[in-house]
Amino acid sequence: MKIKRFKGDTVIYFIFAVLCVALGVVLIPSVTDLGQQILNVLIAIAILSYLFGYLVKKLKRTRQTIFILTAVEFGLLLLIALGLILSQFKIINITGGCKILGLAFALRGVVEMFRAYYHQSANNAKYPLWQFVVNLVILMFGVYIFAKPFITDQQLIMVATVAAFVCALLFLVLGFSVLAQDKKKN
Repeated sequence: MKIKRFKGDTVIYFIFAVLCVALGVVLIPSVTDLGQQILNVLIAIAILSYLFGYLVKKLKRTRQTIFILTAVEFGLLLLIALGLILSQFKIINITGGCKILGLAFALRGVVEMFRAYYHQSANNAKYPLWQFVVNLVILMFGVYIFAKPFITDQQLIMVATVAAFVCALLFLVLGFSVLAQDKKKN
């Protein structure tokens, strides 16, 4: 797979690497106290990207009852994301990133279970068993981590810290590989 090049992309990769390292350092709980706030913003960004990257396409393709359920899921997750953003301004206090992710999984599982039911009754065609099992697992996983979170916010912050450092490393590798390609050409 060839990466599309643009002028100055090596500098951009190195800038992103520095930004990822800075994010990783800021997220470390012993360095600053901003970890929980940044975690809430990261979860809100993940939910919003799921909403506008995946769920909007689902809304355009669905009809009738499933459309209503998907719209309700969209609305609830949008409210959760807005609540996470508003918690930065001390308007609403939302904590428990694992519970929020569990709620998102449970909502997706419920909508997909209803989709399976209505697909079976409307089309007189069998819903694939593997897809039903996947939907059931998503629903059960969501309910489980909502009811009994097994990851604390501090652990999620540490995962985000490690992810930021890994992203920085990837950007450095990309930057140096592009730099090496440029030297080969010259």
